[in-house]
Amino acid sequence: MFAGTLLGSGLLLVAGAPPRATPPGELSTYQWLSGREPLQVELNNTLVEARNLRRPFTRATTICRRLERVSRQLLHSGRAPLPHLGTAANIGIAQFSQAAEACLAGDFPLMWRQIDTGTTLRADAQDTLDQILHGGHSGH
Repeated sequence: MFAGTLLGSGLLLVAGAPPRATPPGELSTYQWLSGREPLQVELNNTLVEARNLRRPFTRATTICRRLERVSRQLLHSGRAPLPHLGTAANIGIAQFSQAAEACLAGDFPLMWRQIDTGTTLRADAQDTLDQILHGGHSGH
């Protein structure tokens, strides 16, 4: 527990336990996830665009190829510092890759189903990912 006193000079004196040092493994976990963040943002933006496609046209092909590329890059973005972290972080990405294939084939209903399935899987995996990040994952 921290106690603080604000002095007239604007200083805040804090007493209590010193902040916990970040273990090297934990730091690399956050670094690994941070390195994936730009691809995650691109994936999310592309999923929104793909989910809103209604018929094949030139722009659809561009969106489908982007979804294919981003999914592939995330799946092969390098080894995670913890084995179960890579598994949890990639849940649903295979479905997005399959959605890209369906999109390129012009099968939009299948693409939408794969996007929905992948999105659901990722939402369900969020608790596991949070546990890993906070050190509470038991490895199953």
